[in-house]
Amino acid sequence: MLALLRRKARSPVIQIAIVVIILVFIFWLPQMGGDGGPGTVAVVNDEPISTREFQRRYDDLLAQYRDQMGGVIPSELLEALGVREQVVNQLIQERLLLQSAGQTGLPVTRDEVRQAVHAMGEFSENGYFSLDVYRQTLAGARIGVQEFEGGLRTDLQRRKIVEHLVGFARVGEAEVRERFHRDHDQIRLSYLRLAVADFRAGISPTEEELNEYYQADAERYRGEARLRLDYLLFSPDGDSSLVVTEEQIAAYYRENHDLFNFPEQRRARHILIRSAAADSPELRENRREQLRGVLEQARAGRDFVELALLYSEDATATDGGDLGYFGRGEMVEPIEAAAFALRPGEISEVVETSFGFHLVKLEDIKSARQISLEEARQEIAQKLRAERGRQLAFARAGDVYEEVLTSGSLARGAEATGEKVRGTTLFKRSQPPAELARRQELVAAAFRLNQGELSSIVPTGDGGYAILFVPEREEPMIPPLAEIRARVAEDFINTRAREAARLAAEDTLAALTEGRELEAVAAELGQRVRQSGWFARATATTADLPSSVVEAGLRLSEKSPLPPRVQAADDHYYVIRLAERRPGDEGLFARWAEPIRAELLRAKQEALLDSWVKHLAGQADIRLTQGAF
Repeated sequence: MLALLRRKARSPVIQIAIVVIILVFIFWLPQMGGDGGPGTVAVVNDEPISTREFQRRYDDLLAQYRDQMGGVIPSELLEALGVREQVVNQLIQERLLLQSAGQTGLPVTRDEVRQAVHAMGEFSENGYFSLDVYRQTLAGARIGVQEFEGGLRTDLQRRKIVEHLVGFARVGEAEVRERFHRDHDQIRLSYLRLAVADFRAGISPTEEELNEYYQADAERYRGEARLRLDYLLFSPDGDSSLVVTEEQIAAYYRENHDLFNFPEQRRARHILIRSAAADSPELRENRREQLRGVLEQARAGRDFVELALLYSEDATATDGGDLGYFGRGEMVEPIEAAAFALRPGEISEVVETSFGFHLVKLEDIKSARQISLEEARQEIAQKLRAERGRQLAFARAGDVYEEVLTSGSLARGAEATGEKVRGTTLFKRSQPPAELARRQELVAAAFRLNQGELSSIVPTGDGGYAILFVPEREEPMIPPLAEIRARVAEDFINTRAREAARLAAEDTLAALTEGRELEAVAAELGQRVRQSGWFARATATTADLPSSVVEAGLRLSEKSPLPPRVQAADDHYYVIRLAERRPGDEGLFARWAEPIRAELLRAKQEALLDSWVKHLAGQADIRLTQGAF
């Protein structure tokens, strides 16, 4: 959540269109027909989807992926994500929804479009809608008024049909209670834990068994490539011998003034009660009131960190709602506005964002500060020396590289320029020699070379450069059994011990299924029966058991106290049995009833939309234009 809050706040583009609801991705695209006309990517019930519309949506989705991944996206990843197919699916689904809106009589009037435009804050001036701002904003975005309002009408109609459909979703009290008990009823397990190590005794493979085991899985013993490396290093000369003038320091300070300007930062905590735009007004008001109750507790003196742990529905709850330090423009605007309006120790009123409702508490303020030239002088001088040192190192590496190419030998090129070649013995990538252990970038570059191959000039992690040559390289091979006999024998013993432990666990489970007591079977195996603490699905992470065992335990009931199979985790096999079950604390139900209701409602709404679009797709005539996307 915290990363998403910050990412949303960094977007530099003013959003002037209503958010399009994107439905669950449906994999029926490859099965559609393919005879759309030129200039289209698809035809849905005789209504074309233009290549221009596709390209615009594709560019928007691509920009979202770039923002999420922080830069350029490799074409291979785009292909793996199926971005083009996603866009075509979205456009087809939306077209189907709009067509169904027309059929169900949900028109959008001119007044509704006008009211939607007037409600957009981007077109306001001094708190009121401004026709001049409206036209200027659209002109700046190169969008015509008719085009914008046509798109807005489409979005409003899409929203109408979606709201109409999700309005059929209902969640009853019995469903809420059933989910509450599923998540909060507590159980305790009796279990037998068989360690693989306990079954190693007495396993001693014969030569025939060892050879058979080795031959069956020889590939697992294939080694790593090894190589011998000759190389030249050109370290950056950034010491005090490089002269940096006062004029250069002052110029750097002027040109990079912002680097020495630290704006005010604030540290805040928050408590989030989630709410979605699709929630009913009654539910949203209920959630808001729930948070107002938390605010009353906080202002009455109850610890904010404790309240965040109890009530917040954000991942930061475990850290007491800590948002860390942030400056202006780094957090979603409502939270930022609240934090920058508070004094340390103060708590805001209820703040609304697209995630729901928040309380914000200001913890600390780091005042804005401008570092003076005098304070920054030493740091700037070091940076300038380091940069000059890198330039000199690169120039030196370039001169030597040219001599190496001219002479046809790394050794002769180095000798001619007064450099010293360094060398290694054969080594694996996972076990580089000590002198290269901290230069993994050089190790990686070396293993990209073939035998007899010279590298280009390779940057090093410390700002220097290197030239590499591989005089010898051994490709990975499978060693003969005689060389790795001890390793193969250890693997054989572990494999047999694991099999023995598994069989013992399965025999134990079978005996319990036939009616025997766990304690009696455990005694025959020389093991002891263990007891877990109480845990519920909502608190499963606190159980002192592997997650797979916890999941299996949560599926048990009084009618079915034994699982269908044993559980394996961390070189142990577990045979579990439900010991006790007790219902969740009724006092917790009041805390969790509304969040559970909201979660169930959203799931039903999504299922309704998904089902409706699939139905429409099954009845529709959808044709794709081959090669159009």
